[in-house]
Amino acid sequence: MTRANAAHAEAYLDDEAWRAVVQASGRPSKARRAGGLWFWTSPAIALAFAAIVLAAILLTAQHLQTDREFALRAAAHEVGLRATILAAKLDAALQAAPKAAPSEVFRHALDADPAERLARTVLIDRNGRAIAADPPDAASDPEGSGALPAQDDSAAVVRFSDARGGDRFAVARPLPATNGRVVFATPVEPQLAGWRRGAILTLVLLGSTVGLMFAAGAYCVVDARSKVRRARGDSAHRARVNLALNRGRCGLWTWDLGRGRIVWSASMFGVLDLAERSGPWTIADLQALVHPEDLSLETIAGLAAERAGDFIDVEFRMRAADGRWVWLRKRAELVEDEETGGVTLVGIAFDVTERKREAEASATADQRLRDAIEAISEAFVLWDSSHRLVLCNSKYRRLHNLSEACVRSGVLYHDLLSAEGKPFPPGREARTYETRLPDGRWLQVNERRTRDGGFVSVGTDITALKEHEEQLMNSERLLLATVAQLRQSRRSLEEQAQQLVDLAEGYHEQKAQAEAANRAKAEFLANMSHELRTPLNAIIGFSQLMSNQTFGPLGSEKYQDYCQHILASGEYLLHVVTEILDMSRLEAGRERLAYRRFCAEEPVARAVHDVAGTAREKGVAIEVAVQPDIAIEADPSAVERILTTLLRNAVKFSPEGGAVEIGAEAIADRIYFYVEDNGPGIAAEDIERLGRPFEQVGAVMANGMKGSGLGLAIANSLVELHGGALRLASRKGDGVVAVVALPRVQRGAKAIALAKVA
Repeated sequence: MTRANAAHAEAYLDDEAWRAVVQASGRPSKARRAGGLWFWTSPAIALAFAAIVLAAILLTAQHLQTDREFALRAAAHEVGLRATILAAKLDAALQAAPKAAPSEVFRHALDADPAERLARTVLIDRNGRAIAADPPDAASDPEGSGALPAQDDSAAVVRFSDARGGDRFAVARPLPATNGRVVFATPVEPQLAGWRRGAILTLVLLGSTVGLMFAAGAYCVVDARSKVRRARGDSAHRARVNLALNRGRCGLWTWDLGRGRIVWSASMFGVLDLAERSGPWTIADLQALVHPEDLSLETIAGLAAERAGDFIDVEFRMRAADGRWVWLRKRAELVEDEETGGVTLVGIAFDVTERKREAEASATADQRLRDAIEAISEAFVLWDSSHRLVLCNSKYRRLHNLSEACVRSGVLYHDLLSAEGKPFPPGREARTYETRLPDGRWLQVNERRTRDGGFVSVGTDITALKEHEEQLMNSERLLLATVAQLRQSRRSLEEQAQQLVDLAEGYHEQKAQAEAANRAKAEFLANMSHELRTPLNAIIGFSQLMSNQTFGPLGSEKYQDYCQHILASGEYLLHVVTEILDMSRLEAGRERLAYRRFCAEEPVARAVHDVAGTAREKGVAIEVAVQPDIAIEADPSAVERILTTLLRNAVKFSPEGGAVEIGAEAIADRIYFYVEDNGPGIAAEDIERLGRPFEQVGAVMANGMKGSGLGLAIANSLVELHGGALRLASRKGDGVVAVVALPRVQRGAKAIALAKVA
């Protein structure tokens, strides 16, 4: 995966892809700008074109209608003029021949000037009857005579439609010679022939123009759509390029060298995690982000100018938004702007930070591997599949007397044969063999094939093993001789084993005797508890009665003094017996502690109260220094007895007018009780004996301060039952400090309590 990422980060673009990226990152082409313009203006142009075409059609239709009406009016006027002329000629002919038949005169007048004849002509007498017609069947046509009323010469031309659907002009003119009238009728269509030809020509021209306009519009639409498609394709291409840049941690640069403006793509801001800015960068602003030890922007521009027409490939660091340095690899090319004529440096930048880190890590790993190979005690060499040297350590060079210049990477094995040394050739299969060097040393070589077809060889110096092997052979001979001696010693060992069996049996007998003695001791102590305490209680009780003179005065004052001595001796003896019995229970493991939680001040206060009388008699001051609010989980009576014993000893051995300090401190999960006096102290060699039953310091005994020697031993046993420790520290003549360390919480006590509750 690491190699894949590195390859992706260093991916090169081929020339075609590079040209596409440069073109996509540059300014839009004219086709894209025109396509975008047509995309937004084509609807308006289409609407304007449709309006123009519609207006042209309407205007043409109106013009043709106007021309038709004008042509109709002109035709009607012409028909009227021709009818007037023809009527005047006919009237003149009738006046010239008054006796002739009007129909004959009518026929001769029309034949005399056939060019002026109208389509239909009917001669009507004064009574309104048709007496002549041209053509002859016009008299039978109802529209020929009866359709028009009698009119004078001022009557206008009338337009009407006959029964056959024909459209005609009709006009009537009076004939003064006969008091009749003549009616003329002609079709309208022949009169509109000129207008029709002009209208057809106009429509043809209009249709051709509209067709050309539609063709031009269709061409423009098709061209616009093609440009829009190309623009969309360019946009999609740019989007794909931007997507590829974003996914590939790449960015595009566009640097206008003439104006000194630098524009980044959106993906470039994403590479450095910077917020996008709308305007371009200045060289000064961008140079502030470049690492001061790397190439400056001016240097990059100079390289591009020197390699005009070719790519430049540089690496430098830029500061990201969070302050870290990002390694960028930029590949750029100078592009000439066709519009402005300026030169622009267009390039793409890859984020190669990970590749740099991997390269550093690879270099570090390679160096560590070389150091590890150099540090091993064996000779190491690695050959590739072509028997070229890849790597070896100094021990390999020393074994084969090779210099550093000879064992360069890539040298062939045959080239090493010409050197001073002669290294062993790499084999073809994995093997392990032993060989002897010219200097007499032995070497064991292990060769294994690598995946790429090469070989790795590890040579171990086994000279010591060989020498040891010889020694073993010599030792074997000695061993055979020793075996004979051992066989002889075996008999003696068997005899000793029998003696050990006898000794073991004697040990078991003595152990049984010791256990019987221990039981006898326990029974003796039990009997002593009854036999000694019963008379002692009587002695103490009667001594108290006699001392208090309950039943009357004793007589002499010396008896009072004797009673006090008897009482003190009895109480002392009872105290000694009690301590002996307590010590016996502790040694037998029959002592049970009753745990509960209490404040450390309670046992300290009770111990001070118990010893206060003795301290006042000797004038010893007792100071209390207990850290407040200290809780402990222990047996309160046992803790009180421990502190009372230590405090009583401190007061006993303190000089008159001395001082004793008792206190407690909590440190971590333990509570430390301490008692300190300013007495004569204890020698270092005597401290180790204290705490054992019946052990006392010789100096103490010499001063008359006697005791049973069990108090400190009982206190030490109670401390150990709590899982704590008792320590004494003293120097001769400098007092004694006794420290008791007890755990604040008794784990075993909690487990026992939970078991009882369950």
